[in-house]
Amino acid sequence: MIEVQSLRKTFSHGGRQQVALDDVSLCIEEGGIFGIIGRSGAGKSTLIRCLNLLERPDSGSICLGGQELMTLSESALQARRQRIGMVFQHFNLLRSRTVAANVRFPLELAGTLSAQQMDARVAELLALVGLTAHSGKYPAQLSGGQKQRVGIARALANQPDLLLCDEATSALDPETTDSILALLADINRQLRLTIVLITHDMRVIRQLCDQVAVIDHGKVVEAGPVLDVFLQPQHSVTRSLLAETGLGHGVLPASWRERIAGPLLRLTFVGEPTLEPVLDKVGREAGLRVNLLSGTLSEIKGTPFGQLLVAVMASTVEVARLPEIFAREGVRCEVL
Repeated sequence: MIEVQSLRKTFSHGGRQQVALDDVSLCIEEGGIFGIIGRSGAGKSTLIRCLNLLERPDSGSICLGGQELMTLSESALQARRQRIGMVFQHFNLLRSRTVAANVRFPLELAGTLSAQQMDARVAELLALVGLTAHSGKYPAQLSGGQKQRVGIARALANQPDLLLCDEATSALDPETTDSILALLADINRQLRLTIVLITHDMRVIRQLCDQVAVIDHGKVVEAGPVLDVFLQPQHSVTRSLLAETGLGHGVLPASWRERIAGPLLRLTFVGEPTLEPVLDKVGREAGLRVNLLSGTLSEIKGTPFGQLLVAVMASTVEVARLPEIFAREGVRCEVL
């Protein structure tokens, strides 16, 4: 588990102090995938670099697996960092080294394995990321996705217990992004490796993460399970990010409201009810007729979900009773 408490980080800019992180606290479960999302300049890159103390906070604490990183000596911190892998946005590969030599590099720096053991470890990692056939190539001969696979293999070389991903897919096209996200998901499942990633793309969070924190102007404004944050966003920044990716359903433009008669319902489906004719069933039971205003149907890490915004046109039961009726079918109903 990673426990971050009251992190504060400032930078000097033009003779003034600029706050990058302001009282940030997080709890990241072991073996999960934790996403940190925010717009450019929100502080997410500073935060992830604080987790391995590449950036040292002004104050606060970072406890990794029961070990307080802020109190470690420089030599102890260097040793601990060997078990914290990092994947970078722009790959950071050594151009003069082959794929295999790039992956081998952190093993050489650690100096704990024989040459034969390093060769075996490199072969194992290249097989894991699907690059065995490219071991002798140089970075200039690789696609962007292949370069990032090398970066991932290199980050795993010393068998880390934590993998940090700094905008690992933002330089890639959507199809390649999907392949890298699938690889990270496989690595998480196979190795039970804790992954913390930062991104500005809600799609990445939706496909990969178990938990998410939304950061804005150096503060964590919302955090929790991805399903909860996506389907019941509490902060305007979260709602704005969701709207940009087509997941902002359940909010009616103000100019529409006066033109729509009847109460509004926001219906949230998670899991099996998403694929069942719940609206039809409740409609027959409660004499409910609705006007569908907006909706979405998708999945979050394999779990189907849906959200509908409807206007009640007619009902034989009181609108106040509808949440109870929908709840019996496993659907959350809010009267707006």
